Amino acid sequence: MRKAHLLLVSSIITSHFAIADSLQQSTLPLQEKGYAEPVNYPQFSHILSSSKLQISTPYAKPGSKYELAKNGDFTGIINEHFYVDNSSEALVFNMAGYKLRNELRVLDNFSIAKPDTTYQLSAKLQPIDPEESVRLSPNRKKEITYLQVHNKGIEEDGAGYIPHPLMRITWDLERNGKTGHYWAVVKTNALDCGSTSQHQNSVECQKAYQHIDLGPADLTRPTQFDISVGKNQLVVDVDSETKLSRDITYWQHLLSYFKAGVYNQFEGGKSEVHFHQLDYRIEQRGN
Repeated sequence: MRKAHLLLVSSIITSHFAIADSLQQSTLPLQEKGYAEPVNYPQFSHILSSSKLQISTPYAKPGSKYELAKNGDFTGIINEHFYVDNSSEALVFNMAGYKLRNELRVLDNFSIAKPDTTYQLSAKLQPIDPEESVRLSPNRKKEITYLQVHNKGIEEDGAGYIPHPLMRITWDLERNGKTGHYWAVVKTNALDCGSTSQHQNSVECQKAYQHIDLGPADLTRPTQFDISVGKNQLVVDVDSETKLSRDITYWQHLLSYFKAGVYNQFEGGKSEVHFHQLDYRIEQRGN
């Protein structure tokens, strides 16, 4: 009996150290590649503590995802697709597969109609060879989304949600005769224009999006994007120049939130973006 007990204890101890050793081995290759845990970098601490990670399995079913750090605790969250590069200290997101994502989802769901409050997302980002990412895509769309203002619906439980963001900041291989530009893709109404919606074929849904040219993407350097949403206004600055300013009163009944990372709208490749700065803040002022 004592011998059996000792064997059991020995087995448990061996198993414990095997698991610990396995975990250490799983992180060693990442460290050897120069990857580090994002939570250890103070410049990203606020955006991380304010967010959760929505990430797909590469080449999985289009639209599929799972969530990590749901409470904003990113301790131990590092993998091949989400890490800080040791040399540049940039926060790296990458993902392979059509309609798959790797994005921080800011936890706050906010009203754009408050008269004294503005919500801001600031990002200094650099796409990594997006032309190569989309090169093999047979899909007509060869686009990568990096920043979003999305909607939760009219209630915190998701009631009244529509499957469209208010705005996406994208890189597009070609649009309107322009190659390799950044664009702001803005939903011009708050209708559900999804494939199962009664509005799908309406005139409003046929003209539901406006593409605002944000200029050619200089891929040799990071570009600064500042998005401000509040007081029924949407403002986008690119490298300190206002490129978009519009009234979004039509969106005021919907709760909104920010996203940052990569969302793929192409097939057959992998996207990657490096964020050299990324933060979220709330600014409150008098009327």
